[in-house]
Amino acid sequence: MSSEGSNSLEDILEKIRQENEGKIGVLCLNCLIVRARFKELEIFIKNNNIQVPKEKDLTKLEYLDYISKHFYEKYHNIKELREIYSDCLSFIADMLLKDNRIGKYITRFDFISKYELIEIFSDYCADLNISVFDSTALDESVYNLDLYLIKKTPRLRTEAVFVRTGAEMNEESYLKTFYQLNESSKISHWSILVTTPRGVYDIGFERIIADMEKLNVWLYIIDPIHQRVLGITKGKKSKDRDENGAEKYIRKLPREPIRAPSRVVKFSEYEFSESDSYNPKKFSMYELLPKDEALEKEQSLARKPMYREIFRTLLVIDRETGLPLVTYSREDLNIDKELVSGFLSAMDSFVSEIGGTESMNEINYKGFYIHATYGKWVKLALILSTPAKKSLKERLAYFLKDFEERYAEEIKIFIETGNTGYFDSAKIIEDVKDILDI
Repeated sequence: MSSEGSNSLEDILEKIRQENEGKIGVLCLNCLIVRARFKELEIFIKNNNIQVPKEKDLTKLEYLDYISKHFYEKYHNIKELREIYSDCLSFIADMLLKDNRIGKYITRFDFISKYELIEIFSDYCADLNISVFDSTALDESVYNLDLYLIKKTPRLRTEAVFVRTGAEMNEESYLKTFYQLNESSKISHWSILVTTPRGVYDIGFERIIADMEKLNVWLYIIDPIHQRVLGITKGKKSKDRDENGAEKYIRKLPREPIRAPSRVVKFSEYEFSESDSYNPKKFSMYELLPKDEALEKEQSLARKPMYREIFRTLLVIDRETGLPLVTYSREDLNIDKELVSGFLSAMDSFVSEIGGTESMNEINYKGFYIHATYGKWVKLALILSTPAKKSLKERLAYFLKDFEERYAEEIKIFIETGNTGYFDSAKIIEDVKDILDI
């Protein structure tokens, strides 16, 4: 082993951080590990033969320290790894994210509904004295913009905006978005892509930067974990804008913007640093923070879940038998089982009356609201004290899709045996809390 391996733990951690010193990391490994379960970290450590102290109970961030040390030594002892990865932190992150148990948390890292993502970016734009128009209703098969921005002073400036959640950024949708960004230069002065850390990770950090620079597109990353807006690439003014086409498009926009500038109120609650923005070399895909700094950030950003007050119960139900596979109710409320049973009967009666559907439905039952959505094998019943907002409906639809994909084998076993014991309720409930923000 080289002399690198004899360094102290703190020395090694400092060397890892120094590799990206002065850069802003898009995805924080500390945040990722904090969201993992102890059992999952212990399995990862065992599978990779990572040495950790046996005499004391380690925190999750301490586990991350020893994981980082292990892969640092491996990176510096194996030449082939240094040829594959540009820096040690990228190797550490890749090993963590390739693990099925740890890697799944990338989907939880920055989950946000599209509606919420649009709202956050709209607030940011309004603070820059830009009017934000919802362009989703326009029948434009070529452009399909999410937002259209207009700033009239000192002269007219227009921007076409495409908003993509991390869940939307797969290869197929990205290629389509690439084409749409290119086409949008015909109807606007500038074009913008807005996504999340997971969206950048799924496409590739270097690739997406190269693509946006090639297209002369502004790239923004909305980080809901740290509540910040990162400006990565700076777009250039379109050279092929069609004045007549742009004017026709503007005339089709709604008469009123969804967000208008205000000189009195600051809309955005997200941090944005102009001095740190629009220089891709200032950013890296990953960051590894000192434990104290990571804990301080987690505590400062701790907030009450958005929909906790109105949440009552979520039921995951087999479509054929009507039997609940998973039930979760708020811990601080005594939910009457007979009331839940009544909810189910009311929902089934409602569905039978309308002939069944796979769209989101809402019914009022004894002062509560049941929101139901239907998948291939299961249906969900979300019970609330008030009607659900659009963002919560989007979150529920995403949870259903994710559940059927993640637990496909368990669902098949249940269909064959009727045994719900294969579902890890504790694990699923953590997903429910994260995705529904309850």
